[in-house]
Amino acid sequence: MIKLFNLKKIFLVIPVLLLLNISITGCNDYTALNNNLDEIAVKTFKTSPGKNFELKASFGDVYITTSEDPVVKVKILGNKEAVKKVRFDYENSDDGVKVIAEKKDKWNIFDSWNHMRLKFEITLPSKYNAEVSSSGGDLYLKDLNGDINFHTSGGDVEVRNAEGSLNVKTSGGDINIKNFNGDTKLGTSGGDITALFTSGNLYASTSGGDIKLEAESGKIHASTSGGEIGLKYKGENQGIDLYSSGGDISVRLPEDFSANAKLNTSGGSVNCRFKTFDVQEMSSHKLVGKFNKGGAPFIVKTSGGDIDVN
Repeated sequence: MIKLFNLKKIFLVIPVLLLLNISITGCNDYTALNNNLDEIAVKTFKTSPGKNFELKASFGDVYITTSEDPVVKVKILGNKEAVKKVRFDYENSDDGVKVIAEKKDKWNIFDSWNHMRLKFEITLPSKYNAEVSSSGGDLYLKDLNGDINFHTSGGDVEVRNAEGSLNVKTSGGDINIKNFNGDTKLGTSGGDITALFTSGNLYASTSGGDIKLEAESGKIHASTSGGEIGLKYKGENQGIDLYSSGGDISVRLPEDFSANAKLNTSGGSVNCRFKTFDVQEMSSHKLVGKFNKGGAPFIVKTSGGDIDVN
């Protein structure tokens, strides 16, 4: 009886081990595909500064850099599955360059097993507009001067050393911005937002992450439903409002910062080391008054954390 019982246990374990082996092998193959992509296409289009580049992709990572040449260069890398199942279209007009990469057939539940991989390497003139949308990849850009619109349903976004206007939206990733000059709008449903050394109006919103900002000379709005907010601000106050439903908020301001301030927390304490005048309300969880001469609104509110201003 004992031998029979052990034999049954063995037969129960074998299928589990087989499934684990399949899963591990699949992961290794997926990583290998990511590191071994073939060149699918290389295109060069003559253009002029100030025009528009548009990329619409069913999936894939996008890397955009710049040069001083009046051309748009498009390099597409991928694996065999992508070559077979993705259609590529190109258009060069007076408006600029447009690239479309769409799956030939409709998506189905088995597509995730096909391991389709795509990577776009784009080179634009340094003064150019860029609009990129991808349903499943990371987006990266640096050194561009123009209007930038990024949208991805399943990846991270990174922008460095750029200026103009920036609009970024991702449904499932982090946003990282560094050295941007111009108005900025950032939104993510499931990640953190970091925007450092920005100048201009800045709007940042996340439903599930932290926000870290270092900004100057602009109107600032930041809101998160599930994280903390940190802001370091320089320049004249043009209006700041910060909201968190579940975290601490920490703000660092210049000594000559003037504002009509309102700090309020429902589940924590207010710690303000800033000189405050004409105080209307002051308690452990609320402060209403003026910083220096008063001015544009400075509103900080959290439902579940502490507020620290210095």
